Amino acid sequence: MRALLALLCLFLALPASADRTLLEWRFDRPDALRDWRPNGEIREISVTGGALQFRCEGSDPILDYARPFAVEASPWQAIEVRMKADRPGMVEIFWSGTTEGPDGGLSQDKVARISALGDAQWHTYRVLPFWQKERRIVRLRFDPYDGARFALASLRVVEAERGSQPMPNGARVRRVGALTRLTCERPGGFALLPVPPADAAKQTVVSLRAATRTARRIALVYASTESYGQHELGVTLVPDGTMRRYNLEMLSAPGWTGRIVAVGIRPGQRAGESVDLAEIRVAARALGPPELRPIWFGIEEALPRAGLPVTVSARATNAGGETARAVRAALSLPAGARVLSAPPADGAGLRFAQDGVWKWRVVFGKPGAVRLGLRLSAANAAAVSSAAAERVTARVAVAARGAMPPPQPVGGKVDVGVYYFPGWRTAANWAPIMRFPERRPVLGWYREGEPSIADWHVKWALEHGITFLAYDWYWSQGARSLEHALHDGLFRSRYGNLLKFCLLWANHNAPNTSSYDDLQAATRYWLDNYFRRSNYYTIDGKPVVIIFTPHRFRADMGSDEVRRAFDAMKEACRGAGLPGLYLIACVGGDTAEAHAAAREGYDAITAYNWPGLGVPGDSRWAPFDTLPEAYRRQWQALADASPLPMMLPVSGGWDSRPWHGEAALVRYGRNPASFRRHLAQAREFIERHPGKTLPVALIEAWNEFGEGSYIEPQKEFGFGYLDAIREVFTSAPPHHDDVTPADVGIAPPQVEMASLTQAAWSFGRGLQGWGAMMGTTDPHLAGGALTLRTTSADPALTSPPLQVPADAHRVLLVRMRLRAVSGEAFTDVGQLFWATPSAPISEAASVRFSVRGDGQWHDYRVALSANPRWRGIISGLRFDPCNRNRVEIDIARIELK
Repeated sequence: MRALLALLCLFLALPASADRTLLEWRFDRPDALRDWRPNGEIREISVTGGALQFRCEGSDPILDYARPFAVEASPWQAIEVRMKADRPGMVEIFWSGTTEGPDGGLSQDKVARISALGDAQWHTYRVLPFWQKERRIVRLRFDPYDGARFALASLRVVEAERGSQPMPNGARVRRVGALTRLTCERPGGFALLPVPPADAAKQTVVSLRAATRTARRIALVYASTESYGQHELGVTLVPDGTMRRYNLEMLSAPGWTGRIVAVGIRPGQRAGESVDLAEIRVAARALGPPELRPIWFGIEEALPRAGLPVTVSARATNAGGETARAVRAALSLPAGARVLSAPPADGAGLRFAQDGVWKWRVVFGKPGAVRLGLRLSAANAAAVSSAAAERVTARVAVAARGAMPPPQPVGGKVDVGVYYFPGWRTAANWAPIMRFPERRPVLGWYREGEPSIADWHVKWALEHGITFLAYDWYWSQGARSLEHALHDGLFRSRYGNLLKFCLLWANHNAPNTSSYDDLQAATRYWLDNYFRRSNYYTIDGKPVVIIFTPHRFRADMGSDEVRRAFDAMKEACRGAGLPGLYLIACVGGDTAEAHAAAREGYDAITAYNWPGLGVPGDSRWAPFDTLPEAYRRQWQALADASPLPMMLPVSGGWDSRPWHGEAALVRYGRNPASFRRHLAQAREFIERHPGKTLPVALIEAWNEFGEGSYIEPQKEFGFGYLDAIREVFTSAPPHHDDVTPADVGIAPPQVEMASLTQAAWSFGRGLQGWGAMMGTTDPHLAGGALTLRTTSADPALTSPPLQVPADAHRVLLVRMRLRAVSGEAFTDVGQLFWATPSAPISEAASVRFSVRGDGQWHDYRVALSANPRWRGIISGLRFDPCNRNRVEIDIARIELK
């Protein structure tokens, strides 16, 4: 078979074939429930007005179809439901090819989800389950959601005839000259295209030629024989109407396995967005001539100051299949700016998906708006230009240089708390964020845990009305990690005692790691290290601890044992002279979770974040502007139902692409003005619901840069988010000066950076950007080696950011010794994972090798090219030295050769 499996050039302008009904249930007859069995959480059920009417009350309402049936499964089948509901939520339709096993063959990976509008109007919802892996469907279950009234008119399973026509599903398809125009009719809509099946292992690139003026992001939608459900990969387009090629590396994309049986396009995120498609191919390699494409261009520093040196940088990639030769970058500046240093004039080559980075040191003479120009050229590719509009700011006058001015706290009647993620100590930690330069903090790529960094955080928090930071705290059976920001930073900082703090126990630990004794041990640690500090945040004098995952305790111990453990923890605090302990449970949207929390002895409820609220259909992108209203409805539902008061959760946004790649959930369009409206709603809700709410707003988060929920001053919006907090929650004058390190002539401590092309690291010369990801103590240098101890059975280190061609490095060399703390010799498994510019780290993109734990040095040689996913440009590594807890590890060298 030829390498190019499919070429889509033309669609005939004919109507799609009519659907064929395979199964249908109408609920307009008195015997409508003859074969459907409601559970006890479906209340007031009746057949009225030509539909099944009912109310849901409880955490798991169910309508189960009990009569035997069988449908041969195919990718072209859809489930259609006609219904209405009086509040929004997610309906789940479970399906299975068997009635055997736990829950009668049903499971969470075999489910189709419908996002119901909740406007009490009739709608026909259509969802493609892509259940073809199951081969035959013999069971269905309809699960509505708690707290809503429903009317269900019909449910049917239909099949479209597969032919040479597109299969629309919320997207319109029509011919425009020689092109095919796909237009989004509803958020989440897409169209399947007549692309023949492909072998996922051999055909690993999807190549598009597309143009748009309205859609900044589309998505490739696909399904395979070896996975359930629909998968998608986001594609960022240049919305200037120019036809461009987009090569998508699919080898590490989720669900790209077996035979790819359906391929389609989601042509935008909002109704009316469209894309013109000239070609789509599934191929064995990237296609097309070299094409230079700027990724980012501008001033690196947030709040660049006039008269001080700043860095202008450009990052670009080669989007074409062929190598771009001798790539050069030229910078143009406005009058009054001068270049202090420039990149080498000799141009290097760029392979497909390889990034080039160019940096200039520049001084701008005066504040104001500036426009920068960039021209990229190559020996064998068309030159491209890019422009950047920046604002150079005036320096703030300070009384003395060389020292941070003391904080000037402001506050109000409502306390404001902000979650704090302590994850930014090394270049390896920052590496995923560096591809999103708009997230660069005002402090730069700082070395978290330094007291001076904590002082700037404290100053900015206090001067904008923040009362306390809730630090993520990690403990698993006595093993702790990521304590540096709190212990080394806040506790040792000059002004840290002015800002209150509490703990969020981030207990997303392995199963069966929670116990009565472990919770008592954690409480003793809190008493010894935190609770007696004058700035620990309390309610009614009781130290506050937030529990991220109440389910972990419940699953490991059972609710009765959780209650007994909590009672003992509170008694231990009283025995230490405190009024008690105030425990707060993070809950989701199910109001039953609040009742479970009350039974287990929690004192209040809150949440970390609800980023999926208000997301339409099965879309992975939705506007942030719809999130505040969805939050307000969620607040109200919990306030109405919860027996516990609520510490009101507030969202700073969500865009987790640095962690999860283009398949991530994204709430786009966040900005300080929208955030301010969200805060104002929170303040009003708190004031109107005394007793139901605590006088506290809790924001996620100060610095969740990887999740895209951050308010720490940064390149994108400067101090805009902190200013919104100051304006809503304090009576302080809105106008004020925000002093930065540049204003006082201080350079904040930065992480250690290594070359993007470096592929060998000898740790006698420093950590060179490597850092702990999880499950270990903080690495340090000892005896010419990187040294650490594992604190869980899943330890991991991460590399600094890379741009390394895989085909030039086919072997991993590691010199390492392992020793169990117990002294017991062991054999185990090490593992290397890798990321590429188009795919985050995943299990599929990894190699395993045997390791020995005998306290002796060993040299390991691992064939990387044995995994076909070792290809293209490698942008980052994760190294797991072993899979055991309590192991001493020394690593002398890691090399890609």
